[in-house]
Amino acid sequence: MDRTWTKRARKQTKKQKKPPGKKKENYAARRVVAGAAVLLSLAGLILLTNGAAARRLLQLALPVTLSASRPARTAGPALTILRVDVEEGVGGDMRIEVLSPKTPLAVNLGGSEPRVLIYHTHATEAYTQNDTYRYKESGGWRTKDNTKNIVAVGALLAEELRAQGCNVLHDTTDHEPPKLSTAYSRSRETIEKYKAQYPKLTMFIDVHRDAGKDPAYVMIDGKRIARMMFVVGTGEGLTGTGFGQMPDFESNYALALSITNRLADVNERLMRNIRVKTGRYNQHVSSQCLLVEMGDNANSLEDALNAVPYLARAIVESASGITAPSSAPAATQAPLWAPRQ
Repeated sequence: MDRTWTKRARKQTKKQKKPPGKKKENYAARRVVAGAAVLLSLAGLILLTNGAAARRLLQLALPVTLSASRPARTAGPALTILRVDVEEGVGGDMRIEVLSPKTPLAVNLGGSEPRVLIYHTHATEAYTQNDTYRYKESGGWRTKDNTKNIVAVGALLAEELRAQGCNVLHDTTDHEPPKLSTAYSRSRETIEKYKAQYPKLTMFIDVHRDAGKDPAYVMIDGKRIARMMFVVGTGEGLTGTGFGQMPDFESNYALALSITNRLADVNERLMRNIRVKTGRYNQHVSSQCLLVEMGDNANSLEDALNAVPYLARAIVESASGITAPSSAPAATQAPLWAPRQ
């Protein structure tokens, strides 16, 4: 018998006995496990030390960890860490910023010229009606009555900030018509007009109410206080290519996180997790941009109004660089709507 043929036949038999792809699969699995362990270790190191070297190591490790399952991009799956929910598709660099936030910029919100603009991309958003809170609907949980929709919440926020020395403008434009899905383009135009007229404007606050099935509130001093949440956009967009003008995610996120942490010191459940998303939400116009959800449609307007003094105080403290945690406000403004007679 030909010895060469015999050796070749034995080799072929051994190859057939090996489960196809097993070695490759095991390697990929080991790579994911090892990479995840490195990522978690370095994330913990950052949280403990805030070290630049650790952040650099994480930056190097993160794409390797993610590449096992998503080789085309360094965007990852949905992630929840501390008080932050990171949306699926947010890139690796942005996730590093989430894990290693910087201190918010100290800014002056007072003076003789306007420094803060409060506006509403979705101005007709309203809350659940009850015996004392009624309105004419313009849509589901929506009304054009500015004394009973989200504009009333923005008006009270402006008053509270002014009472603490801030120079505030409140825009009540309805940006929803003709199409709700394009409202952000029209609110951007409003922002640009104000910036041209008042160049000292520094902070831009887009006040919304969220959508939900149950009223999101906590009880503080016998009052229902709507739970709040910040949305921070990375500007990456759904495809990852990004907008022409990108937001200063690092600064916007730092401000939102500082306010969230201060309010969590008042009550752990007062703030919902920050939501980091791939949209831009007009947060490219400044390094001090906030999009805040004041409760949801299952709340009452009173719940949302009761939350405003807490938010205003935390905004001022965070912008001023005050290190002490926020305490409960001394007094709450009266609601801007009157009970139905």
